[in-house]
Amino acid sequence: MRSVRMQGIERELKTRWMGHPLTVLDTVDSTNRYLKQRVSERRSMAGEAVWADAQTAGRGRLGRQWASPEGRNIYTSVLWTPPRERMSGVLSLVAGVGVVHAVRAATGLDARLKWPNDVVVAGRKFCGILVEAGVDPTPWAVVGIGINVIGKPDPQFPHATTLEEQTRAPVSREDLWLHLMASLEGIYDQWIRAGDSWAAEAWSQCTATLGQMVRVERPGAEPWIGRAERIDADGGLWVTASDRQEKVISGEVSLRLADGRYAP
Repeated sequence: MRSVRMQGIERELKTRWMGHPLTVLDTVDSTNRYLKQRVSERRSMAGEAVWADAQTAGRGRLGRQWASPEGRNIYTSVLWTPPRERMSGVLSLVAGVGVVHAVRAATGLDARLKWPNDVVVAGRKFCGILVEAGVDPTPWAVVGIGINVIGKPDPQFPHATTLEEQTRAPVSREDLWLHLMASLEGIYDQWIRAGDSWAAEAWSQCTATLGQMVRVERPGAEPWIGRAERIDADGGLWVTASDRQEKVISGEVSLRLADGRYAP
């Protein structure tokens, strides 16, 4: 169902810059693609956001499809313009912490982060984050966030859940979006002040991954199993096995628990 409230929700924002201006769309191929197009046309500004009630070509990490049915979930992207020297994998860490804080505040659920860019509750995924960035004409990062909110997930995704399924109560997409913008603004501003190491520590406090035995899978390579030990300030994850220690980068691997399950 189309959200009528979203048409005027920018007036409800208490943020200084996050979520301003806001474009509300009934349908779009991808909120990330829409906002990246505005960046390429030099018509965008820091904090600009887009919301869609449905996506026809939503994407996740490694080109995976993100199911985007109409009127049930949050499909939103925001534009960040960090300093050039701060452009790294840490952007996903910052975004993840912002999502966790927003969901915890709005629902009381113990939301946690699965490296590199998923948010889970009770071991099941309800949110994916996709950060796409560049430096032309100036440094920019489009932060795409998809949150499963209403009803139950498609049975073909057994590792997925929705916030309503977990709370067993109605959850307002619009209220959650307001929480999300406020949380992202606070976390981003704190990261700019405190630095990348702070972001890595903040992410570690919300993790569902560190301390777990995980399976590292790369295309064309044999999977291997080790313990997820720590996160670096650039977003890389250190995994240690009896015969190796390696920092894995989000763009090149998939991570599962040692037995192949999706998440703790």
